[in-house]
Amino acid sequence: MRQPSLVDLITVILMTFAIVSCRPVSNSEKKVKTLPEEEQAPNQKEVVLKGEKSTANTTISNELTFLKTFNEKYPYEIKLLEEPVIKNRLEKMLGPQYATLKSIWEVETPITIVNGMFYAWGMQAHSGGDPGAVLMADLNKNVLYVGIRKKEDEQFYSEDGSPIPQKLQDWADEQ
Repeated sequence: MRQPSLVDLITVILMTFAIVSCRPVSNSEKKVKTLPEEEQAPNQKEVVLKGEKSTANTTISNELTFLKTFNEKYPYEIKLLEEPVIKNRLEKMLGPQYATLKSIWEVETPITIVNGMFYAWGMQAHSGGDPGAVLMADLNKNVLYVGIRKKEDEQFYSEDGSPIPQKLQDWADEQ
């Protein structure tokens, strides 16, 4: 039987602290808005909140399968938020909220990949999870999702306008 490592113990403590220190969020507080069709890039929709639109206009690779190699690594080890494909797609999807995501992302858990779903979680140090953020990718559908919490308010983003994954919903409900 494998003994828990220090990383495992720290992860459990951080997750427990984050869950215990935040309040539940009702579904009425979650807002997602899709841009009109004429404002969306061909074959790709952006989901943004509060009328924010991305200004990034770089060519973006559509391939996220390379993320499979990062299972159980920490996002800082692989410079996840600076990885060109991820960075470009996040900047396009989040617009000015990309800077917010980067500023929040100080304390993190290891990346997990289960059934083709990539999951990474980060929060601001000493915040108890607020502000905090989740980055998810459906590697089979090639779609990124982001949840950002600030001041007990969650914002959700989906590249193609599809509903957010259950694990992202669970993250919001647990807080």
